[in-house]
Order: sequence, then structure tokens, then C-alpha cells
Amino acid sequence: MTTLEYFKSLALGLRQRKLSENQVADVLRELQSHLQETGARPEDAFGGPKECAERFPKGHTVSRGSKVGYLAAAVLMVLIGVKVFTGQVLGISLGLPGTLIYLGTTVLVTFALIAWSNVLQRQLPERIAEDLNRQK
Repeated sequence: MTTLEYFKSLALGLRQRKLSENQVADVLRELQSHLQETGARPEDAFGGPKECAERFPKGHTVSRGSKVGYLAAAVLMVLIGVKVFTGQVLGISLGLPGTLIYLGTTVLVTFALIAWSNVLQRQLPERIAEDLNRQK
């Protein structure tokens, strides 16, 4: 695992522990500084990213990635609710092609939001990403 991959996995773990973006950046900056001083590999110095993240106390911040994940769940529920409401309560039928298009679009929108959520969760703070990219 490269240092960049390690830090992305660690950022995910820290956000899952509900640390704020400033705390995530501070932790990554401190660990990056240690690695530069020692020349060690991240796994050797800190263990796996998941184990390293678990050493930090839990916070109370909901990350942007989590918020987008919650949005994905809400959008899915609303779109299914609309389909059920229009079909069962109002008696409006889209027919088989319309239903397939509606459900396909629902799946695609939900998938896109979940993918975006995952990208945000693993994203490094800008300054850390710049430093790691320079070290390549």
C-alpha cells in the first residue's frame, strides 16, 4: 500500500469515527511529518489504517460523505414513495416501460450519490494531498 492509499484509508477511518475535518487534517499532517522525519513506511510506523484510526477518540462530526450517504437514502425512499403513492393511491400507471425507466433512473441516481459519498469519505484534505503528490 502506498503512502497515499494509506492516508486515504486512514482519512476514511477517522471520518467514520466522526472526527472533524480539521482534526482529520491535523492527524494526517502530524503522521506525515513523522514519516518524513523517520523515513518509515506508514504500516511499519502506525500499523494498518483501520487500527491507527481506532486509536483516536470518537468525535461528534458528521462528514460531508456521510451527509451525501444520508441524502442517497432519503432520495431512494422518496422516489420509491412517489412510485408507490402514484401507483397505489392515485392509480396512475406508467406501464412496464415507464416503470422500468423510473426504477432504473432511481437506481442510477442512488448509485451516483453513494459513489460520491465514498469519494468524499476517502478524500484527503487539500494541503495533505498536495504534499503527498509532491513526494511521489
